[in-house]
Amino acid sequence: MIGPESRFFVVLLGALMTVNVLSIDMMLPALPQLGESLSASPEQVQWTLSIYLVGYAVGQIGCGPLADRFGRRPALLVGLSIYTLASLACALSRQLDPLVAARFVQGIAGCGGPVIVRAIVRDHWSGARASHVLSLLTTVFAAGPLLAPIVGGLILVRFGWPAIFFAIAVVAAALVTSAWLALAESLPMPDRDALKPARIAANYGTFFATRAVGFAFVNGFCWVGIFSFISSSPFILIRYYGVAPEHYGYYFGLSALTLVLGAATNRRLLRHLPGERVLQLGFAVLALGGAATLAIAFFPAAGPLALIGGVMIYMFGQTLVQPNAVAAALDPLRHMAGTGSALLGVIQMLCGAVGGYAVNALYDGTPRPMGAMILAAALLASGIYAVMVRRSRVRSV
Repeated sequence: MIGPESRFFVVLLGALMTVNVLSIDMMLPALPQLGESLSASPEQVQWTLSIYLVGYAVGQIGCGPLADRFGRRPALLVGLSIYTLASLACALSRQLDPLVAARFVQGIAGCGGPVIVRAIVRDHWSGARASHVLSLLTTVFAAGPLLAPIVGGLILVRFGWPAIFFAIAVVAAALVTSAWLALAESLPMPDRDALKPARIAANYGTFFATRAVGFAFVNGFCWVGIFSFISSSPFILIRYYGVAPEHYGYYFGLSALTLVLGAATNRRLLRHLPGERVLQLGFAVLALGGAATLAIAFFPAAGPLALIGGVMIYMFGQTLVQPNAVAAALDPLRHMAGTGSALLGVIQMLCGAVGGYAVNALYDGTPRPMGAMILAAALLASGIYAVMVRRSRVRSV
């Protein structure tokens, strides 16, 4: 077993958070081909992404209390094991309906990685230190979106889309093994009443009565912009700009590279500024990125690299907002970190699912709906902070 001050501890936690990235980003280059293979429309293919997000959101409702009741380690190991089996079921599906069903189960089981990792961080750290660790995790986590679409595109061209799910299952099995061998229990005293309806209701009440809910929606609206890009970028880059499917990952990887840069910047800023001040700076960068993406979307001649440049600015702002918002949301919830992390994740995924659905409903074959959604997400995130978080501070004075 490894201790929380070990570098490998942070690397392992960051790797466990990539489960969600593998499930989404590795499949992105395959979405157009998936539709052709299963004789499905782009809207129907998008269900394989949306239903995963729905399952991911639903699963967290149970995952958090289970982690508070039985501990982080057993909840994580069981969830990842089911996720591995669901990934194999996806690989063996040859019709749309079974694939959608397997993706739903995959989403329910896959939520355990990020939910429990956030709870583990809160078990060990709080305040600025928790923000710092979350930024370190983002640096490790960024390897997922950086490499997953590239690897997914290469697997797609050589072996077809089912092989992508086989690869996901192999990685998931490796993560289960690593967690079983190296990760100790971080919850000193499990809450034996965590699954009782009265305790669940009390914990939910605590979450929604504190500033935690405001920070949770700040984080959630950031993900509206992220999932708007994730869900529409394959069609925009491959069909609108004519990028080859095997090259899609390189463009997507540029946006992911920004996560590493932003996480390093966030850690450096936290040495000199309080977390909420860094978060406020992030809002300005989010708005700049959203405005740039929308403006570039009106000029097709600018090309895909210019569009990705606007998205990269947004992603950079997101790395200044998200770790600080998550740390601030979980800070008062140590006694219910699993449930708090789960509710945070539910809000995040539901916001992301709404963003992905909306941008696809508005899709007109151009990048304009995506640019508009990214800008709207930036404005909503900063707006919810002003309304819910800052007003709660005024009431508490």
